[in-house]
Amino acid sequence: MLILILTFIFKRHFTVLPAWVANEKLKENATTYEYSNYYNELYDLERRYGLNSHLFKNLSKNISWVHQEDAATDEFVKKRCYDLNYWLCDEVYNKLKTFGLEGDLENVIRRIHSVWTKIVEKEIPYKDYKCYPDDKLIFNMSYLKDIKDLFDFFEDFASTKRDIIANTEEACLKYREYLRPKIPIYYTWRDSCKEEGFICKRCIDDYEKYRPAGILFQLDPWLIFTYSSNECFKEVHDVFRDAKKEPKRNDDIYI
Repeated sequence: MLILILTFIFKRHFTVLPAWVANEKLKENATTYEYSNYYNELYDLERRYGLNSHLFKNLSKNISWVHQEDAATDEFVKKRCYDLNYWLCDEVYNKLKTFGLEGDLENVIRRIHSVWTKIVEKEIPYKDYKCYPDDKLIFNMSYLKDIKDLFDFFEDFASTKRDIIANTEEACLKYREYLRPKIPIYYTWRDSCKEEGFICKRCIDDYEKYRPAGILFQLDPWLIFTYSSNECFKEVHDVFRDAKKEPKRNDDIYI
Protein backbone atom coordinates (compact mmCIF):
# COMPACT_ATOMS: atom_id res chain seq x y z
CA MET A 1 0.00 0.00 0.00
CA LEU A 2 2.84 2.40 0.88
CA ILE A 3 4.46 1.79 -2.51
CA LEU A 4 1.18 2.58 -4.26
CA ILE A 5 0.81 5.82 -2.30
CA LEU A 6 4.38 6.89 -3.06
CA THR A 7 3.91 6.06 -6.74
CA PHE A 8 0.74 8.17 -6.84
CA ILE A 9 2.51 11.13 -5.22
CA PHE A 10 5.48 10.76 -7.56
CA LYS A 11 3.28 10.73 -10.66
CA ARG A 12 1.16 13.64 -9.43
CA HIS A 13 4.26 15.81 -9.07
CA PHE A 14 5.83 15.00 -12.41
CA THR A 15 2.96 14.74 -14.87
CA VAL A 16 3.55 18.38 -15.85
CA LEU A 17 7.25 17.97 -16.63
CA PRO A 18 7.83 18.06 -20.41
CA ALA A 19 9.89 14.85 -20.58
CA TRP A 20 7.21 12.97 -18.64
CA VAL A 21 4.49 14.27 -20.96
CA ALA A 22 6.49 13.21 -24.03
CA ASN A 23 7.21 9.75 -22.64
CA GLU A 24 3.54 9.17 -21.92
CA LYS A 25 2.67 10.31 -25.43
CA LEU A 26 5.07 7.77 -26.93
CA LYS A 27 3.51 5.01 -24.81
CA GLU A 28 -0.03 5.71 -25.99
CA ASN A 29 -1.56 3.03 -28.19
CA ALA A 30 -2.35 3.96 -31.77
CA THR A 31 -5.97 4.03 -32.88
CA THR A 32 -5.13 3.73 -36.59
CA TYR A 33 -2.50 1.88 -38.62
CA GLU A 34 -0.67 4.47 -40.68
CA TYR A 35 1.84 3.38 -43.34
CA SER A 36 0.83 -0.27 -42.86
CA ASN A 37 2.04 -1.34 -46.31
CA TYR A 38 5.63 -0.47 -45.42
CA TYR A 39 5.76 -3.21 -42.81
CA ASN A 40 5.11 -6.08 -45.21
CA GLU A 41 8.85 -6.68 -45.47
CA LEU A 42 8.99 -7.36 -41.72
CA TYR A 43 6.50 -10.23 -41.74
CA ASP A 44 9.20 -12.74 -40.74
CA LEU A 45 9.85 -10.78 -37.53
CA GLU A 46 6.31 -11.54 -36.40
CA ARG A 47 6.78 -15.27 -36.94
CA ARG A 48 10.19 -15.43 -35.29
CA TYR A 49 9.94 -12.86 -32.50
CA GLY A 50 6.26 -12.10 -32.05
CA LEU A 51 6.71 -8.51 -33.23
CA ASN A 52 3.29 -7.82 -34.67
CA SER A 53 1.15 -4.97 -35.93
CA HIS A 54 0.67 -3.59 -32.39
CA LEU A 55 4.31 -2.49 -32.31
CA PHE A 56 4.30 -1.23 -35.89
CA LYS A 57 1.06 0.72 -35.45
CA ASN A 58 2.56 2.51 -32.47
CA LEU A 59 5.81 3.15 -34.31
CA SER A 60 3.89 4.76 -37.17
CA LYS A 61 1.92 6.87 -34.71
CA ASN A 62 5.13 8.01 -33.02
CA ILE A 63 6.95 8.77 -36.27
CA SER A 64 4.06 11.05 -37.20
CA TRP A 65 3.92 12.63 -33.76
CA VAL A 66 7.61 13.55 -33.40
CA HIS A 67 7.32 15.55 -36.62
CA GLN A 68 4.45 17.66 -35.32
CA GLU A 69 5.23 21.17 -34.14
CA ASP A 70 3.89 20.57 -30.64
CA ALA A 71 6.02 17.46 -30.06
CA ALA A 72 9.02 19.45 -28.86
CA THR A 73 10.46 22.94 -28.68
CA ASP A 74 13.25 23.74 -31.15
CA GLU A 75 15.70 23.30 -28.29
CA PHE A 76 14.77 19.64 -27.86
CA VAL A 77 13.67 18.48 -31.30
CA LYS A 78 16.76 16.26 -31.66
CA LYS A 79 16.23 14.99 -28.13
CA ARG A 80 12.67 14.02 -29.05
CA CYS A 81 14.06 11.96 -31.92
CA TYR A 82 16.31 10.18 -29.44
CA ASP A 83 13.20 9.54 -27.33
CA LEU A 84 11.69 7.70 -30.29
CA ASN A 85 14.89 5.73 -30.91
CA TYR A 86 14.96 4.74 -27.25
CA TRP A 87 11.27 3.86 -27.16
CA LEU A 88 11.67 1.48 -30.10
CA CYS A 89 14.75 -0.22 -28.62
CA ASP A 90 13.04 -0.63 -25.26
CA GLU A 91 9.87 -2.09 -26.78
CA VAL A 92 11.75 -4.56 -28.95
CA TYR A 93 14.25 -5.50 -26.23
CA ASN A 94 11.49 -6.34 -23.76
CA LYS A 95 9.74 -8.48 -26.37
CA LEU A 96 12.92 -10.35 -27.30
CA LYS A 97 13.83 -10.86 -23.66
CA THR A 98 10.68 -12.91 -23.07
CA PHE A 99 12.08 -15.44 -25.56
CA GLY A 100 15.69 -15.16 -24.37
CA LEU A 101 16.61 -13.58 -27.71
CA GLU A 102 17.77 -10.14 -26.57
CA GLY A 103 21.09 -10.82 -28.30
CA ASP A 104 19.27 -10.31 -31.61
CA LEU A 105 18.33 -6.73 -30.70
CA GLU A 106 20.66 -4.95 -33.11
CA ASN A 107 19.74 -7.11 -36.11
CA VAL A 108 16.01 -6.71 -35.45
CA ILE A 109 16.22 -2.96 -34.86
CA ARG A 110 18.24 -2.46 -38.04
CA ARG A 111 15.47 -4.19 -40.01
CA ILE A 112 12.83 -1.93 -38.47
CA HIS A 113 15.05 1.10 -39.04
CA SER A 114 14.97 0.47 -42.78
CA VAL A 115 11.18 0.78 -42.75
CA TRP A 116 11.26 3.84 -40.50
CA THR A 117 13.67 5.53 -42.94
CA LYS A 118 11.41 4.82 -45.91
CA ILE A 119 8.39 6.24 -44.09
CA VAL A 120 10.21 9.47 -43.25
CA GLU A 121 11.58 9.88 -46.78
CA LYS A 122 8.30 9.18 -48.56
CA GLU A 123 5.52 10.19 -46.16
CA ILE A 124 6.76 13.05 -43.99
CA PRO A 125 6.43 16.45 -45.68
CA TYR A 126 9.31 18.90 -45.78
CA LYS A 127 10.63 19.85 -42.36
CA ASP A 128 13.71 21.74 -41.21
CA TYR A 129 14.56 18.65 -39.19
CA LYS A 130 13.47 15.10 -39.91
CA CYS A 131 13.73 12.32 -37.34
CA TYR A 132 15.57 9.36 -38.80
CA PRO A 133 16.78 6.25 -36.99
CA ASP A 134 20.13 6.86 -35.32
CA ASP A 135 22.59 4.79 -37.36
CA LYS A 136 25.27 5.32 -34.69
CA LEU A 137 23.12 3.90 -31.90
CA ILE A 138 24.92 1.67 -29.38
CA PHE A 139 22.75 -1.34 -28.57
CA ASN A 140 23.29 -1.57 -24.83
CA MET A 141 20.10 -0.94 -22.85
CA SER A 142 21.86 0.25 -19.68
CA TYR A 143 23.73 2.84 -21.73
CA LEU A 144 20.61 3.89 -23.65
CA LYS A 145 18.63 4.25 -20.40
CA ASP A 146 21.33 6.41 -18.81
CA ILE A 147 21.35 8.68 -21.85
CA LYS A 148 17.55 8.83 -21.80
CA ASP A 149 17.58 9.88 -18.14
CA LEU A 150 20.28 12.48 -18.83
CA PHE A 151 18.32 14.01 -21.69
CA ASP A 152 15.09 13.97 -19.67
CA PHE A 153 16.92 15.85 -16.91
CA PHE A 154 18.01 18.48 -19.45
CA GLU A 155 14.50 18.86 -20.87
CA ASP A 156 12.92 19.17 -17.43
CA PHE A 157 15.60 21.56 -16.18
CA ALA A 158 13.78 24.84 -16.87
CA SER A 159 10.65 23.64 -15.04
CA THR A 160 12.48 22.27 -12.01
CA LYS A 161 14.73 25.34 -11.84
CA ARG A 162 11.73 27.67 -11.83
CA ASP A 163 10.12 25.77 -8.95
CA ILE A 164 13.36 25.60 -6.95
CA ILE A 165 13.92 29.36 -7.20
CA ALA A 166 10.29 30.18 -6.39
CA ASN A 167 10.09 28.03 -3.24
CA THR A 168 13.22 26.06 -2.47
CA GLU A 169 11.91 24.10 0.49
CA GLU A 170 8.70 23.07 -1.23
CA ALA A 171 10.59 22.15 -4.40
CA CYS A 172 13.04 20.05 -2.41
CA LEU A 173 10.23 17.91 -1.06
CA LYS A 174 8.66 17.75 -4.50
CA TYR A 175 11.76 16.79 -6.48
CA ARG A 176 14.09 14.88 -4.19
CA GLU A 177 12.87 11.49 -5.46
CA TYR A 178 13.30 12.77 -9.00
CA LEU A 179 16.81 14.10 -8.34
CA ARG A 180 18.13 11.05 -6.50
CA PRO A 181 18.80 9.01 -9.69
CA LYS A 182 19.15 11.94 -12.11
CA ILE A 183 22.00 13.85 -10.45
CA PRO A 184 24.46 10.90 -10.44
CA ILE A 185 23.69 10.32 -14.12
CA TYR A 186 24.28 14.00 -14.85
CA TYR A 187 27.73 14.04 -13.28
CA THR A 188 28.65 10.65 -14.73
CA TRP A 189 27.81 11.57 -18.33
CA ARG A 190 28.13 15.38 -18.45
CA ASP A 191 31.66 15.47 -19.85
CA SER A 192 30.66 13.25 -22.78
CA CYS A 193 28.54 16.15 -24.02
CA LYS A 194 31.75 17.97 -25.02
CA GLU A 195 32.96 15.28 -27.38
CA GLU A 196 32.19 15.34 -31.09
CA GLY A 197 30.55 12.15 -32.27
CA PHE A 198 29.17 11.13 -28.87
CA ILE A 199 25.41 10.95 -28.66
CA CYS A 200 25.04 13.79 -26.16
CA LYS A 201 26.90 16.19 -28.44
CA ARG A 202 24.78 15.05 -31.39
CA CYS A 203 21.46 15.62 -29.61
CA ILE A 204 22.07 18.46 -27.13
CA ASP A 205 23.34 21.76 -28.53
CA ASP A 206 24.33 23.50 -25.29
CA TYR A 207 24.56 21.20 -22.28
CA GLU A 208 26.06 24.02 -20.16
CA LYS A 209 22.60 25.59 -19.97
CA TYR A 210 21.48 22.78 -17.68
CA ARG A 211 24.08 23.05 -14.90
CA PRO A 212 22.33 22.42 -11.57
CA ALA A 213 25.11 24.20 -9.68
CA GLY A 214 24.20 27.38 -11.53
CA ILE A 215 20.89 27.54 -9.67
CA LEU A 216 22.68 28.12 -6.35
CA PHE A 217 23.49 31.73 -7.22
CA GLN A 218 19.79 32.49 -7.66
CA LEU A 219 18.68 31.13 -4.29
CA ASP A 220 18.21 32.93 -0.99
CA PRO A 221 21.77 33.29 0.39
CA TRP A 222 20.50 32.48 3.89
CA LEU A 223 19.93 28.89 2.80
CA ILE A 224 23.62 28.17 3.18
CA PHE A 225 23.30 28.78 6.91
CA THR A 226 20.14 26.73 7.38
CA TYR A 227 20.45 23.76 5.02
CA SER A 228 22.16 21.55 7.62
CA SER A 229 19.07 21.67 9.84
CA ASN A 230 16.70 20.76 7.00
CA GLU A 231 16.48 17.03 6.36
CA CYS A 232 15.50 17.39 2.70
CA PHE A 233 18.23 19.94 1.94
CA LYS A 234 20.81 17.68 3.59
CA GLU A 235 19.66 14.67 1.60
CA VAL A 236 19.88 16.51 -1.73
CA HIS A 237 23.25 17.99 -0.75
CA ASP A 238 24.55 14.48 -0.07
CA VAL A 239 23.23 13.27 -3.43
CA PHE A 240 25.24 16.01 -5.16
CA ARG A 241 28.34 15.34 -3.05
CA ASP A 242 28.31 11.61 -3.75
CA ALA A 243 27.44 12.05 -7.43
CA LYS A 244 30.55 14.12 -8.06
CA LYS A 245 32.66 11.16 -6.94
CA GLU A 246 31.15 8.78 -9.48
CA PRO A 247 33.50 7.59 -12.25
CA LYS A 248 32.97 9.36 -15.56
CA ARG A 249 31.56 7.51 -18.54
CA ASN A 250 31.30 8.10 -22.26
CA ASP A 251 30.18 6.30 -25.39
CA ASP A 252 33.59 4.70 -25.99
CA ILE A 253 33.10 2.40 -22.99
CA TYR A 254 30.18 0.69 -24.75
CA ILE A 255 31.55 0.44 -28.28
